[in-house]
Amino acid sequence: MLEFFRRHRGAFLITLTAAIIISMFYYGVSQTTRTYEKKARVTDTAATVFGKEYSIGDLQRVERSLQLSAYVMQSFELPQMLRELAPNGGPDILTNLFVARHLMEQYGIRTSDAEARAALEKLPGLQNNGKFDVARAQMLEERASSMGFESEDLLNIMKDTIGLQKLRDVITKSYTASPLSAEKQYASSYQTFKGSKITFLTETFKKAATVSDDEIKKYYEENKDRYKTAEKRAVSYIFFENPKDLDKKPLEERTKAQNAVVERVNAFNALTKAQDKPKTFAEAAAITKEKVETTPLFAQDSPPEALKSENSVVDLIFSRSKDANTVGEAIEGASGYYVFEVTKIEEPKQQTQAEVADKIKEVLLDQKAAEARTKAVNDARTALSEGLKAGKKIDDLAKEKKLAIEVLPDIDTANPSQELPNAFDIAQEGAKTAVGEISHALDVEKGKATLLIYVSAKELRKRPDSVEVRKNQVDFLSRQERDTLFHAWFKKQQESARVVMAKFS
Repeated sequence: MLEFFRRHRGAFLITLTAAIIISMFYYGVSQTTRTYEKKARVTDTAATVFGKEYSIGDLQRVERSLQLSAYVMQSFELPQMLRELAPNGGPDILTNLFVARHLMEQYGIRTSDAEARAALEKLPGLQNNGKFDVARAQMLEERASSMGFESEDLLNIMKDTIGLQKLRDVITKSYTASPLSAEKQYASSYQTFKGSKITFLTETFKKAATVSDDEIKKYYEENKDRYKTAEKRAVSYIFFENPKDLDKKPLEERTKAQNAVVERVNAFNALTKAQDKPKTFAEAAAITKEKVETTPLFAQDSPPEALKSENSVVDLIFSRSKDANTVGEAIEGASGYYVFEVTKIEEPKQQTQAEVADKIKEVLLDQKAAEARTKAVNDARTALSEGLKAGKKIDDLAKEKKLAIEVLPDIDTANPSQELPNAFDIAQEGAKTAVGEISHALDVEKGKATLLIYVSAKELRKRPDSVEVRKNQVDFLSRQERDTLFHAWFKKQQESARVVMAKFS
């Protein structure tokens, strides 16, 4: 089996692209098998499935097989299917394979060596310019062998994968999505609608809002803890600047210049980190003759000019413990290394009402504007909906309620024009709104405005790819619902399997 791979030799590096698949189950599964390994022998029973006992070694081998499948073979389907059948993750993922194997046998599902080999040869990791590459297959075998697997195990992984697919097909193959459901989905996704929008700007309501001194005072008393000055810090620092124009220098000269900077940093660190008598920042600077820069007190969001582009350095300055007396390690900035010590800290101070009155007024104006806008939107939607039900026209209703209504360009819900502001949101809301009705409130631009959409007409326009799109829609819905049916069926089989996990104290 796969012996023909061995007749060829070649170098091949498998790309490890399985992190996402493995991360979904690895922690819970690995945690369980490691716990068993510590507390019992690998030959001890770890689980019972359909009355059959499986050892700790059996569980560990399945776990490693799934890692081999995803990490080395780049075959993600089996790990993914088992994960989807185990909502709780953990050891259920492993025992699901035992359940699936029992069910395959029960339903007479067999996968031949030829089928498994054909599927193996189609794996992305074994392709070279779209064709099966025996050299890559040889490397795969060698990688598997280093993990304790044989050629037979590679085929068995493919047999499990194909077998589980066949089991799913046996249970759900007769199900096809309703043509009516598919057509509704197609119409909802690919319709074009005509309509209008009414815009309620927050700024309009903000201009009409007022805030009294008493309201400011009340808000301040209830929220004064929010209004404190920012903590400020002052530092002394040394900047070990990277050599300029390195890209214009020969490699040897460039390396020499870079090493010189690193040596300076290491020399300084060696003095401040000495085990016997570590030097202070100032002492180390004096010995190494490095230039010390100082800053006045500054807040984290307003660093001095020299540090404005050094976000990581500023973050570290303010995250350094206030009780730390030692000099920290050098930190790499945008154009060099920094070593610093915090020389002064100004704690946050309570701000007076007078100092923050303007800020509070702005907060209260925003709140009142949002409340007024929400009320206006709700009132308008109610009035328009009732008027439309009574047979009135949208333009007459808008005029009656003194609302500015703007006609929208025709909107393709599947591909709205990006020239229209908030086109995607409008398309989504319009698709959910019936003809002749007003949409729900649609907040846009981070609360700066709310829209009401009136849908006057909808139509399915001819598309050159409509036949293909409709078919894809049916296929998609069928796959989606088959998966749901299979998962529900498999859950019942799990219950029948009476899976029992051993406990080791």
